[in-house]
Amino acid sequence: MKNKYKWSLLSVLLGIVFIFTFLKIPAEITNMLQQVTKDTSFLAAVMHGIYLALLILGLILKKLRNIIFAALLLILSGTASAVSIKYLIPPNIIIFITFFILTIFALINKELDFDFTQLKPINKIIGFVAIVFGFYYLHWVEEPLFLNALIYSPLGIVNCPTMVAFCGFLCLLKKPGSIFLEFFVASVTLYFGFFGIMRLGAYIDIVLIITGMFLIIRMTSRLDYKQFFKS
Repeated sequence: MKNKYKWSLLSVLLGIVFIFTFLKIPAEITNMLQQVTKDTSFLAAVMHGIYLALLILGLILKKLRNIIFAALLLILSGTASAVSIKYLIPPNIIIFITFFILTIFALINKELDFDFTQLKPINKIIGFVAIVFGFYYLHWVEEPLFLNALIYSPLGIVNCPTMVAFCGFLCLLKKPGSIFLEFFVASVTLYFGFFGIMRLGAYIDIVLIITGMFLIIRMTSRLDYKQFFKS
C-alpha cells in the first residue's frame, strides 16, 4: 500500500504543477523568467563552475562517481528550490523540492549507481547530450547568445536547463534506478518541453521532450508490474 500512496502523492503534485502553469499568461511567464535570469547572473556563473567541476570529477573518479553526481543533483535542485522560494514561483517550488527529496531517498536507498560499463550506447548519447544542453541552454540569456549561454544560462535556477540536466544524469543510471525519481523528473520535463514550445515559443525545448520521453519509455520497459504497487 505504501507505493500506492507514493504514486498518488506524485500524481497530485504533478496535477498542481500543471494547474499553476496556466495561472499566468505566456507574456507574464516570459518576463518573470527573464527577470529572474538577469537578477541571478552571478549565481548562474557560479553554478556553471560547480557543474563543470563536479561533472569532470565524477567522470575521472569512478569510485566516488555516485556520491559526486548525487551531490551535483542535490545542488541543482536545492539551488533551484531556493531561487523559486525567493521569487515565489509556486510550480518551481513544488518541482525542485520534490526533486531534492526524491534524490535524497534514492541516495539513501542506493538507487543512484552511475556504472557506465553496463549502459547501452543510446543511454550515453542521450544522457550526455542532455547534460551538455543543461549547461549550454540557449534561452533567457542576452546577446551575444552563444557566448553568454556558456556562463549565464540559468542552470540550477529555472526550469528547463535544470530539468534537462537532471534527465541527462538519470539516463546514465545503471538499472534499476529510482522509479519514483525517474517518473517525476521525466513527467515534468516532458510537460515543460511541450509547454515551452507551445506557450513560450522556446523551440530548443525539443530536447526536453526527447529526454523526458526517452526516460519514460526506458522506465516502463523495465518496470516489473508485479512490484508496481508493492509496499
